[in-house]
Amino acid sequence: MSNTNLSPPKGTRDISGEAARKFQKIIDVCKKIFESYGFEPLFTPAFENFEILAAKGGLGEAVKEEIYCFKDKGGRELGLRFDLTVPLARFVALHKEITKPYKRYAIAPVWRYDNPQRLRYREFWQADADIIGSSSTLADAECLAMACEVMEKLGFEKFSIRISDREFLEKLFKEFSEEKRTKIFRCIDKMDKIGEEGVISEIDSLGVNGREVIEKLKKAKEKKALTKRLEELFSCARALGIEEYITFDPFIVRGLDYYTSLVFEIDTGVGVSCGGGGRYDNLIGIFSKVPTPATGISLGISRLVEIMKNPEEGRIRVFIPLLEKSLLQEYYALARFLRKRGVLCEIYCDEKPLRKQLDYANSKKFDFSIFLGRGEKEKNVIKIRNMRTGEETLASAPEEVMECLKGTEK
Repeated sequence: MSNTNLSPPKGTRDISGEAARKFQKIIDVCKKIFESYGFEPLFTPAFENFEILAAKGGLGEAVKEEIYCFKDKGGRELGLRFDLTVPLARFVALHKEITKPYKRYAIAPVWRYDNPQRLRYREFWQADADIIGSSSTLADAECLAMACEVMEKLGFEKFSIRISDREFLEKLFKEFSEEKRTKIFRCIDKMDKIGEEGVISEIDSLGVNGREVIEKLKKAKEKKALTKRLEELFSCARALGIEEYITFDPFIVRGLDYYTSLVFEIDTGVGVSCGGGGRYDNLIGIFSKVPTPATGISLGISRLVEIMKNPEEGRIRVFIPLLEKSLLQEYYALARFLRKRGVLCEIYCDEKPLRKQLDYANSKKFDFSIFLGRGEKEKNVIKIRNMRTGEETLASAPEEVMECLKGTEK
């Protein structure tokens, strides 16, 4: 096994350390906010029958080029889910007894056979929130309000959500066939990935003047050509107090074919989008034969991990070396006291020389080390060392330790 490649498969990655802490923070924030709006969790299988993933209104047979699909030992054709919306649509169609509006959230990995590059992976996590069974624009606005709250909680100060309307875009390019429009929209959806000139080139390859298409969209943006539904959405956004974050942008089309009208894209404010969504009123009906309005939004957790600040910034990190095993109870009592007050506190769990323990503390970049050994116990003191400056302070009780830490808070 010495020559075995231990790297994760192409387009996937291990997540550890600071990135893992960010990852968990995002999941915790999304879950808490989604549930505060009355959404409930849903878990669906990682793989679906291929005919579900290829359903008309999704990506059709072309999806084979963009997902992981395979046959199991029984010859059944399956595929890893490429998003969390199609499995939701399948679930709702299967369970017609669900009370509607059905407000569900899902936080899970998805897979796409994409070309890996910065911020783009073949396996990535999404946090989705959807409202099924409501045609009201207020449902769309509520999804946007949740996304705004998540972005605020994660520390993004200059984010925005760009919105458009697929019905408006369909009318804007009505001179083309439905098939041609779909291909044009997929090209436009790559704007952030390949830039304006790249989009123009791809549209040209369809036998359409790409520059004219782009100019048409730019003029619509300047005129703020809002549809009735877009005007309603802005009105709802005002009521929900999120109007400052919402902007009209006809370049937002979303690449998946199942979107029917409103579409959204979340801009982090640092030159990177981190999610989006929209209204897909026909998708569930494909499976159930019953028209069912639906809308939702998705945040890209894997992308957010790479661009958000460290969630531990500003929090004090303390290391307690194991100097005397007989004092273990006192170490843990001190650690519990500090943790309850928001301090990140770790006790070394191995009986190794102090030098090795401090090497560990330095490698983990702790702010302080707290020493409580036989000598300190005899003098009834606790020694606190600032790991950045080397300065040492003595305290006689946990309360004093906390005061010393707060006095040098970052």
